Amino acid sequence: MKNILIICAMQEELDAVLDSFKKSYETIKIKNFTYYKFIHNKFIVYLVLSGIGKVNAALVTQFMVDRILPEYVFNIGVAGCLVDNLKFGDIVIASSLVQHDVNVAAFDLPLGQIPRMDVFDFKPNEYLLSIAAKIKQQIPNINIGRIVSGDQFIDDRATAEFLRTQFSALACEMEGAAIAHVCYFNDIPCLVIRSLSDLSGLENNANHSFLELKQMASDHAAKVAPILLAHL
Repeated sequence: MKNILIICAMQEELDAVLDSFKKSYETIKIKNFTYYKFIHNKFIVYLVLSGIGKVNAALVTQFMVDRILPEYVFNIGVAGCLVDNLKFGDIVIASSLVQHDVNVAAFDLPLGQIPRMDVFDFKPNEYLLSIAAKIKQQIPNINIGRIVSGDQFIDDRATAEFLRTQFSALACEMEGAAIAHVCYFNDIPCLVIRSLSDLSGLENNANHSFLELKQMASDHAAKVAPILLAHL
C-alpha cells in the first residue's frame, strides 16, 4: 500500500479532514509531533498538524517525509481570497506556489524568488494537475490557479491588491509554498487545496470573516480529500 501524507496547519482543518473520511484512526505521538494514521482504499493515510507559518510547515513536512516516505503530499485548509470574483467557501487548488514575502530585490531578483533556487515557483506534477482538473468537473466552485504564501495574515486591501497584481494569485495563506518547497527538494508530488475563509482585506474585514467562517471553509476543503484519493 502507498503512503499518503496530508498536512493541515490548524486543528479545525485537521478535524474536518478526519471527519470527511469517517474512519477509525490511530494516534501516534513522537517528540513534539502528533499524527493520525488510517487505511483508506489502497492507501495508508497519515494526517499531521503542522501549526501556522512557513517554518512550522516545512519542519513537519520534512519530519514526516523522512519517517514515512509518502507517495504524495497534500496540504488542505483555508486561505484568503485575492480576487473579486470568488466568494467565501470557494476552493482554490494551486497550480503554482510562491513565497510572496521573500525579498532580495537588492540583488536584482524578482519578489518571491528564493536566491540560488533553480525555480521561481513550485508546481504540482502533470499527473496531480490532471486530477485537479477532474475534481473541478465534479465540484463547481473549484478554481485552479496560483496561491502565494507568507508569514503574514493579509487583512488590508492594498496588500491584497498588490499580491494579486504582482503574482497573478487567486489566494494567499501561510504554509503551502513552504510545504511544496520541501517536496520539491525531496522529489515528491505535492498538491495544495484551500477553501476561502476571508477576503484578505478586500472588504476591510478579513480577520472578522476568518474567525467566523474558518470552520465552514475547513469543511469545504476537507470534502475534496476523499474525492482526490479516489482519483489517484
